[in-house]
Amino acid sequence: MKQKYICNPVNMAYDNRMDTTGRAPGLGFAMGRLPIPHYGAGDTTVVRFKGRYYMFGSLQGFWWTDDLVDWHHESGKDLNIMPGAAGDICQVGDWLYQCASSREPSSIYRTKDPMSREFEYVSTPFQFWDPCMFQDDDGRVYLYWGCSNVDPIWGVEMDPETMTPLGERVVLFGENSAHHGFERNGWDNDPKVGMLREGETDAPGLDNTAPWIEGPYMNKHDGKYYLQYAAPATELPVYADGCYVSDKPLGPFTYCDNSPFSTCRGGFYEGAGHGSSFEDEYGNWWHATTMIGAAPCSARKMGIFPLGFDADGIMYCNQNYYDYPHIMPQGKADPNSLFTGWMLLSWNKPATASSAIAEHPVENLTNESSRTYWAASRRRPGEWVMLDLGQVDDVRAVQLNFCDHDVQGLLGIPYNHFSVLPPEEQHCYHRWLLEGSADGEHWQTLCDKRQSETNMIHDLVVLEDGVQIRYLRLTSVETPFYGNFAMTGLRVFGHAPGQAPKAPANVSIARDPDDGCVARLHWDASEGADGYNVRWGIAPDKLYHSTLVYGKNELTMRYLNDGVPYFMQIDAFNGSGIGEGTVVSAQ
Repeated sequence: MKQKYICNPVNMAYDNRMDTTGRAPGLGFAMGRLPIPHYGAGDTTVVRFKGRYYMFGSLQGFWWTDDLVDWHHESGKDLNIMPGAAGDICQVGDWLYQCASSREPSSIYRTKDPMSREFEYVSTPFQFWDPCMFQDDDGRVYLYWGCSNVDPIWGVEMDPETMTPLGERVVLFGENSAHHGFERNGWDNDPKVGMLREGETDAPGLDNTAPWIEGPYMNKHDGKYYLQYAAPATELPVYADGCYVSDKPLGPFTYCDNSPFSTCRGGFYEGAGHGSSFEDEYGNWWHATTMIGAAPCSARKMGIFPLGFDADGIMYCNQNYYDYPHIMPQGKADPNSLFTGWMLLSWNKPATASSAIAEHPVENLTNESSRTYWAASRRRPGEWVMLDLGQVDDVRAVQLNFCDHDVQGLLGIPYNHFSVLPPEEQHCYHRWLLEGSADGEHWQTLCDKRQSETNMIHDLVVLEDGVQIRYLRLTSVETPFYGNFAMTGLRVFGHAPGQAPKAPANVSIARDPDDGCVARLHWDASEGADGYNVRWGIAPDKLYHSTLVYGKNELTMRYLNDGVPYFMQIDAFNGSGIGEGTVVSAQ
């Protein structure tokens, strides 16, 4: 059986049509007056239902897959389900129930086969936002909801026959940003710094610093109820998921000091909040979440991470090297064993291009930031980029991260080639040719998608047996909307000859004496290191979290829990491997 791989954000085919309403479907707020494409897949709920996985969320329609790798989109057109943000699905008996957020009383629908596209109306119980339906082992059904910087997370038992409330709603928990650093609103969990745009390093703080506590999701494992939630805001790269635990479905709940159990920081694509946890067909657990990109129209994307429960009942995600290629197991697997070991080879490597817009230079392809991008200055087929790895490496995978440059301005041009086409001919394809070379003269085809009929924004090319190359060349044949060839990143993974860097020396960790949610770290730079993976957790054997640091040897962490002791380990890495550090106490 051929091995399968994933690399976050998940590679998904998006609807090959553009939204002409000027609104982002499912988000509930306007995005502009001109037509826009919608590549979003946020607020994800994934369930396995009758042998197939389905994903609903803040999007049009839904996605399905048989293996958690190859995802297929079903359009929302003429689909009789509850429209709105954060669409939820839950299996109750032989039915799959669906609901979504609404400012009006929200409706619940159900189907026995989503692929039939036949959903039947069940009830309209009351108004809720960010819902999660949950059926317990005894058949009783509960509904959880909440999305506010004022109101708490709520829960209520539902009649499984009529899907109307049984009894009164219960307050489960609210925000506690004074003691939970990851709940703090603001850039990098710092309320003094507001939303940063491309190229900005500072901005006025928030007028309202109250965090949004939202996106509840319930799982039961080994007799315990794990109620997950997201904070502080879906538009921030610090979006993360925390957890409360109880012995009863409606509490009382106790905060998990391991929170946020899901958080992705410092890498190419950040954020890991408002998600769902589920079991695959082999009994492996996964957490599917919302990842945050910043380049034009990159929107929110889905990330999938291995999830586990340790001997003490702590739920955790393995998010070490979270945006590097990982194995998708085809059997029971340890969640800590799925990293391929393929290291990033493209960090800050020189790139050249056929053309470039001055504000979006080709250097942005290798800076490991989705907040910047390269764009060709000529809007024609045949534009290309070329990467020089500096030496012949063993290349195992390439992630191609595309974006749209000024698509609203493009679609606003009168009589442009795309706008005059009838809807049935408005295909939005990414078509390209990827080649590799050891000497820059003799080229071999690595992947040919010149005839592709897909719109893969984060396409992944796996070269499992490895190819020995120094140069990569990507040539564009067609782009969506006949726009500029543009990319946030051309990321290359594999093995570089040479030695892994040594572990960092003289590690210093200081908790802020006035704010236990903040810690400042410093260490000596390791020769030859591209970056560092700061692993951290609430015990020496529970370093379940990690933060990636590129090109510097310091880090300020503002996302800890006050009064909780932490332990940390700093590993150095480059294309040749990892130099593991030692565990240091951070009391």
